[in-house]
Parts: sequence; structure tokens; C-alpha cells
Amino acid sequence: MPTVVIADDHLVLREGVKSVLRAIEDLEVVAEATNGLELASLVEKHCPDLVIVDLSMPTLGGIEAIVRIQKLPHKPCILVLSAREDDLAVNEAVEAGARGYVPKTSASDELIFAVRAVLKGQTYISPSVAGALINRSDGMHSPLQGLTDREREVMKLLCEGHPNREVAKTLHISARTVDSHRANIMKKLAVSSNAELTQLALKYGLIE
Repeated sequence: MPTVVIADDHLVLREGVKSVLRAIEDLEVVAEATNGLELASLVEKHCPDLVIVDLSMPTLGGIEAIVRIQKLPHKPCILVLSAREDDLAVNEAVEAGARGYVPKTSASDELIFAVRAVLKGQTYISPSVAGALINRSDGMHSPLQGLTDREREVMKLLCEGHPNREVAKTLHISARTVDSHRANIMKKLAVSSNAELTQLALKYGLIE
């Protein structure tokens, strides 16, 4: 029986997804995550066949979580279910390792179709956002793509307002390492203040 982990910080959304998935026989939801950090831990624990993940989550976002999951020995199929329908989000998700992408505005039938397709090893990108892959160009890439995976994680937490000590505790690194990452991020993005850094995070969807 295929197993699924759902990740979204909204309880109502998770309940709705579970309700839709009940239409698929022999499919079991084994865990739910409210942020990307929790998701990575649950995937390592449960080794699910499928992960349904939102992109906009606190602490660790969907893209960052997907990147972490791809480094685990067990790599589940990943289906993004997101309110974001912009080209950048779709391309970043696919490049990070997502096998499918469905907007939250889609009908339940499309989500079911996407889940079945991804579990069969196929790729499913909703027609409403598929143009993002067709129209891919260098000009649309985010400057955040020049950051390392760890730098993206640190930037997200800092721009969400977490102090350095809390960022260090969350990511299991030292406060001095956080300072070092912050300096590298500021240099790579050519910004000189937290306000500028936060503006970039908002502009390119790292935070909401």
C-alpha cells in the first residue's frame, strides 16, 4: 500500500487533501507536517512513497525541504500543491526534484490524477502552470539560486525575524556559523541591510 506524507502549515488544507485522497484505494496517509523542517524528519522516519508539499511554509519552505529530502537515502516522489502559480516557483520546484506540480485552485479530480501519475513514476505538471517550463529562460531565474542550500535556509529564518541564536538552534549550527552565512548571503546578493534582504526574500517567494 503506497504511503503519503502531507506538508502544509494550514490544518484545514491538510484535512481537505486527506478527504480528497480517500477517493484513492489502498493509499495511506502516515504523517502530516506543518513546516519543511518537520517534513524532512518525517520522511526520514516513515520512508513514504509520496510527499505532497506546499511551498510556502514557516521555518523551512517547500523548496528547501525538497532539497533536503533529495539528499536522504530514501527519495519519495514529490508532488507540490501550492497557491503559487508563477513561473519561478514552478521551475524552482522541478529543479529541486518535484515530480509534479498542482495549484491549490485545481479541482480535486486533477489532484487525484496527479497523485496517481506521480506514484506510477510519471511527471505531472498542471496545464495551468506548464507554460513555466516551456517558457523557461535565464532572465527569470532568482538571484537566490546563487546561494547554497544552507544559505537559503539561514536567509529564510533571518527574514522571518528569528534571532541568530534561534536560527543556530533550529539548524543545529553555531551562532558564529550563522553570522558567517549571513555575511556571505549579503555579499552574494549585494545588499547591505536586513531590510533589503527581506525585500528580496519577499520578491522571490522565500517568505510571504
